[in-house]
Amino acid sequence: MARQGTKRWALSWELQAASLALHASLSPQAHSSAGLPEQLHRARAQVMQGLGPQDADSSRILREMAAGALRRWGLLHRLQALMSQRETAPEALSFGDCLLRVSLSWMIEQPHKTAVVVDQAVECAKRITPKTSPYTNALLRRFSREREALLERAQAFDEAIWNVPAWWLESLRLAYPARWAEVLKAAAMPSTLSLRVNRRKTTARALAARFAEQGYQAQAFGLGSGAQVGDLRGSIGEDKALKAHAMYVSDALYLPPSTDPKGLPGFSEGLFSVQDLGAQQAAWLLDLEPGMRVLDACAAPGGKTGHILELVDCDLQAWDLSAKRLERLAENLKRLDLHAQLACVDLLGSGSLPAAAGSFDRMLLDAPCSASGIIGRHPEIRWRRVAAELADHQAQQIAMLRRLWPLLKTGGCLLFVTCSVFPEEGVQPVEAFLAQQPDAQLEPLDGYSPLLPSSNTSLKHDGFYYARIRKRSL
Repeated sequence: MARQGTKRWALSWELQAASLALHASLSPQAHSSAGLPEQLHRARAQVMQGLGPQDADSSRILREMAAGALRRWGLLHRLQALMSQRETAPEALSFGDCLLRVSLSWMIEQPHKTAVVVDQAVECAKRITPKTSPYTNALLRRFSREREALLERAQAFDEAIWNVPAWWLESLRLAYPARWAEVLKAAAMPSTLSLRVNRRKTTARALAARFAEQGYQAQAFGLGSGAQVGDLRGSIGEDKALKAHAMYVSDALYLPPSTDPKGLPGFSEGLFSVQDLGAQQAAWLLDLEPGMRVLDACAAPGGKTGHILELVDCDLQAWDLSAKRLERLAENLKRLDLHAQLACVDLLGSGSLPAAAGSFDRMLLDAPCSASGIIGRHPEIRWRRVAAELADHQAQQIAMLRRLWPLLKTGGCLLFVTCSVFPEEGVQPVEAFLAQQPDAQLEPLDGYSPLLPSSNTSLKHDGFYYARIRKRSL
């Protein structure tokens, strides 16, 4: 719901902005375009031009509209197909289709506002795509009359129940016969706002207290009834002693999904960073010691880079292919009062790497992947991917591992990470690399290979794959 006291746009303009953002995110050019947050920002600015200067702000409602529609996109597709008796191929998706589906989603979300949604959606259609307004009107009015029967018919299709593409569902069923439904249920839930406390500047207990003074109730992960922030282990040595598959949570807090992190006290001071709890495991799993030489090989936007530097004093190099993304990394480190040596490096290019063999004690490779583990946080991803990309990513991951391996000292370790739940982007490339590299030894990380997404409110996190590979002497 909108923040109390916040003036909103008329609903037809909100539907327009959300539909513009979805159309841009899911268009055939989506693979090279910005994701949903950036598209929402652009759509909001575009609609504001039509509205003229005003103080209304519908940002939160736009996020809820767009993300909600994407989380039930399979259901919305089926409803449209049932009512129009025609299929809409992804490459043929129009603004009118997006407007219809966003409107259907909002009718499901806000059933007491059905008549208003229909009226405002048709007004939007008349303004933007007048030829499709009769179609929009007819389908929305039919849904308002036959809602329960249409929902029941639509849910005869797996796509409408699980809201992922057919190939995605089949891949998960094959990979996790006993847990695939659990994975998808976690993805269907809005992600909490997960924070990583900058332990060089404050503690989780102190930060939570400061939030509370401003009316923000932050919670510690994994705490039972009666426990307080700060009851968790706080040092590297203590956290290393945790049992297998216990997650490192000592510097983590979470707040409701709708919280704006930049509005929280302490953000500009670098007291915390926004980072999913699953992603926060990376720096801990590197098994860091002070004084080590460390490489973060695909570092931008710098969440894991910052965490490494918060945990230990080390000589850290951060590489990334994108100069623009490195600028963002530098801004994040500056806010946290941290420093690393940054370099724009193409790990798959033909040029030499800016480091000699045996340079690093620890290396982190956060490799490119489908991002299938973070669809709870980025619901558009599942509708932008195709199955063939998994093989492409796997080839890139193996090539990156082989390119980086000579830079690791004997006795050092490389942590391979992907935010994917597909074996093609986790265990399979690691096994292929190990088969080619006799001096590479896998160290078991029980519960992290993979770390499947969780829907547990007090321990909610995205999905990842972690593999720690030690270089041994031959």
